[in-house]
Amino acid sequence: MNDNYLTSAVVFAVVFALTGFALALAGGMMTAHGLLPEFTERCRDRLQRPIRAFFAGIATVIATVVLMGIWKALGGLGQALMLVTGAGLFLLAVTGMAGLMLRIAERADRYGGSWRARRRAATVLALSWLLPVAGTFVLLPVCLLTGAGAAILSLRRPSPPPPPDLPSA
Repeated sequence: MNDNYLTSAVVFAVVFALTGFALALAGGMMTAHGLLPEFTERCRDRLQRPIRAFFAGIATVIATVVLMGIWKALGGLGQALMLVTGAGLFLLAVTGMAGLMLRIAERADRYGGSWRARRRAATVLALSWLLPVAGTFVLLPVCLLTGAGAAILSLRRPSPPPPPDLPSA
């Protein structure tokens, strides 16, 4: 007899796991903005060109996978480095998605800098990731890749503008 059948317990386990993951990401975005407001605002500015950030995210993930493949040959130390690299990239992606949350908050509310607008934007993003196929398998990876790209592009601070010339007295 085959025991590989879909029961309501399996369905509820998958639904609750995805819901918890989406809520954790929403909380992570809020925390990232609370801890690193300058960096998430730079990510928000980089997301004015989301296609560029998306392709930068793809390049970053490819480079990380290649690097993790190289480190795999190092044995135990390589596994630790792989874990740190993967977790670091995931945290960068969540921080970059905090910039996306800020953009949504600014567009949706005239008080885009308020806590309520940011919380609402994080909730909307989390709920959009819960859509059965399009949210979980398309929108969530696209958001993570775009966030990773925005974070990588935002790591370097822009140079400050030169001081204005003052007339001589």
